[in-house]
Amino acid sequence: MTLKPLLVLLPLLAASCALPPGDAGGPLQPQGVTGPCQVKPFFFLSLRSVPAELTVRNTGEACTFTLVNYAFQTYLNAALVTMPASNGRATAELISGNFQALVTYVPRPGYTGPDRFSVTLEPNATGVTVNVTVQ
Repeated sequence: MTLKPLLVLLPLLAASCALPPGDAGGPLQPQGVTGPCQVKPFFFLSLRSVPAELTVRNTGEACTFTLVNYAFQTYLNAALVTMPASNGRATAELISGNFQALVTYVPRPGYTGPDRFSVTLEPNATGVTVNVTVQ
């Protein structure tokens, strides 16, 4: 075996180790969660919105989770709340050099029950529809 084919493979091996776990559709989400909540893991799928499940205790604190875009190998231009929450406030912003989006949800004071909102990442209109259970 010559040294040249090995040198070609080394960057590919290093790059594959640097990516977060995922499948052919994208990386496992969310990458991080803070606050009085849990987000059930899900996979991004290219060019469509996928459902996510969020359970949050209504303590007045914000629930935040991070969506990562490494599998799509493009910088994000925007993180938009495209369907607002009915019983709380949802926001989305770009972080980490436009490779991640930080999503925040705060339920309305005293509210318990269901809520829903959607976040779209541009380009490519990839995103999540978050089904919320407020306890």
